[in-house]
Amino acid sequence: EGAEYKFAHDQIQLAAYSLIPPDKRDCVHLQIGSMILKHASEEKLGSVIFIAADQLNRGTKFIIDEDQKLQLAKLNLRAGEKAMSLGTFWSAVTYLKSGIDLLGNNSWAKMYDLSLQLHSSYAESLYSIGQ
Repeated sequence: EGAEYKFAHDQIQLAAYSLIPPDKRDCVHLQIGSMILKHASEEKLGSVIFIAADQLNRGTKFIIDEDQKLQLAKLNLRAGEKAMSLGTFWSAVTYLKSGIDLLGNNSWAKMYDLSLQLHSSYAESLYSIGQ
């Protein structure tokens, strides 16, 4: 715990990544995102929220548990709202759309407040980029 590893050069990172079979990469991203969340305190989460959300979003096809999908949808809402506050509306659109996609068809009946927040922020982000 507390260990940090960095690649000395981008080419080394790319070489290591190429050793992961392509069909396993999304699963590895899911594991990385889960570890980031597990080890990030609530105070530190704000500084790694984009990294965690990006990693987890790449592995969504491996998330079967509805509670995990719900937690990731909430994380995407937080990431989208933070992106909006920073004026990076294209990123906000991506996070918020990912959150919406995780909720499924019955989201308005089951999770009205979360659905409303995601859709409202998504619409505001789309408006901000002229769409």
